[in-house]
Amino acid sequence: MAVKFGLEGDPYVAPALGKMYGQLGSLKDARKVFEGFPERNSVLWGTMMEGYLKFSEELEVFELFRRMKESVVELDAFTVGGLVRACGMVLADNEGKMFHGLCIKKNFIGSNVYLQTSLIDMYLKCGLLDFGMKLFQETGERDVALWSSMISGLAKNGKGLEAIALFRQMLQQPLTPNSATLDSILLACSLRGSLKQGKSVHGYMMRKGIDVDDVNYTAFIDMYAKCGSVAMAQKVFAQMPLKNVVSWTAMINAFGIHGLCSEALACFDQMRSENQVPNSITFVSVLSACSHSGKAEEGWKYFKEMTQDYGIVPTQEHYACMVDLLGRAGKIDEALSFIDGMHIEPGASVWGALLDACRTHRRVELAETVAEKLLPLEVNKASVYVLLSNIYADAGRWESVKKIREKLARVDFISMSDLPRLKLGRGGKQQRRNRDTILVPLLGITITKNSSELLLKYCWGLPDC
Repeated sequence: MAVKFGLEGDPYVAPALGKMYGQLGSLKDARKVFEGFPERNSVLWGTMMEGYLKFSEELEVFELFRRMKESVVELDAFTVGGLVRACGMVLADNEGKMFHGLCIKKNFIGSNVYLQTSLIDMYLKCGLLDFGMKLFQETGERDVALWSSMISGLAKNGKGLEAIALFRQMLQQPLTPNSATLDSILLACSLRGSLKQGKSVHGYMMRKGIDVDDVNYTAFIDMYAKCGSVAMAQKVFAQMPLKNVVSWTAMINAFGIHGLCSEALACFDQMRSENQVPNSITFVSVLSACSHSGKAEEGWKYFKEMTQDYGIVPTQEHYACMVDLLGRAGKIDEALSFIDGMHIEPGASVWGALLDACRTHRRVELAETVAEKLLPLEVNKASVYVLLSNIYADAGRWESVKKIREKLARVDFISMSDLPRLKLGRGGKQQRRNRDTILVPLLGITITKNSSELLLKYCWGLPDC
């Protein structure tokens, strides 16, 4: 219709078309609208960035910013908000600080809750809780999204107690938590193992008549399971009007972590009988359940089904589950052969599972070999040395124990640069991307920790670090 009436080039219609295509997942059409509009304003640039962000195409966002600079288009709060979110997604904290400083200098923040929420979310994703909390406390008008972002960030950074305390503060405000808020607080309850708090949140939702979606149901199943009440997890699962692969996987995992392998496998079979197709994560839960119960034959069966019947390519997690399964069953040599036959290079989780098995079955010589392979891959190297020291101690090799402890005393193996950056909502490590590949072509400069913090000190009155 817009094309028919010649409105696709209208400065008001073009951004709306781009936004519509982006929300529908048709980035190709959105880009076509974008490229077909010669005089692009900041709204159109920001809309295109938003579309890419929705599908985690952060590098495309930075590339758009580079082109935007070349086109001499002024940044506004909307486009900076998108860039800040992109920085959070790739854990580019220094660049995020620089954009924050820019916002302060240009007076973008003010009462712009969207931008404030984006900045807080970026700091929390990067693990800079103090920065996020400071900005949150300075924000005057806090909406549900802002509270939810702060609670979620604390929970995902392992600060369950602080997240619960902030949630209590939120309940004193004239605001009603949404499904995202409740998702985050349930994660916090899971981290704390606080069944009482989790039940309290559940009761609150029922009293307030808050609509519960699939994500909330799954969060309740996960929370009850991790807080020790598999019966309540089952009850919530049974109440779900529609069950998807995520909720089935959560229930299988709930049985598995409680050592109820038969129930987990029965749940898996029921899932398939209801024409639900298991995914990669489902099989991690199934294999983990077999591992915890020492059911090696069943584990092999489901591993083969995964690859042969469902065409799922095994990941490090699947391989680690199988090595753990074989190790617990005492089949160390079979585990070694299995590792040799992997189609990818074994990672830290695979070698770590084998090292644990070496300790259980007192395979000291093999443990030394495995530790040599594990050390270059493991982020927390001290944990490898501690485990190896325990293996030596179990074998009565006290001189070897002494050497390792002396090495640990001499060298600080757990440095700040070695700490892993974790993305908890999805269960995997997220590595920083090389800043130079983003920023040298993007800004023409390399942003350092000092330069970004100096700008923030100047703009935000921060104390010396």
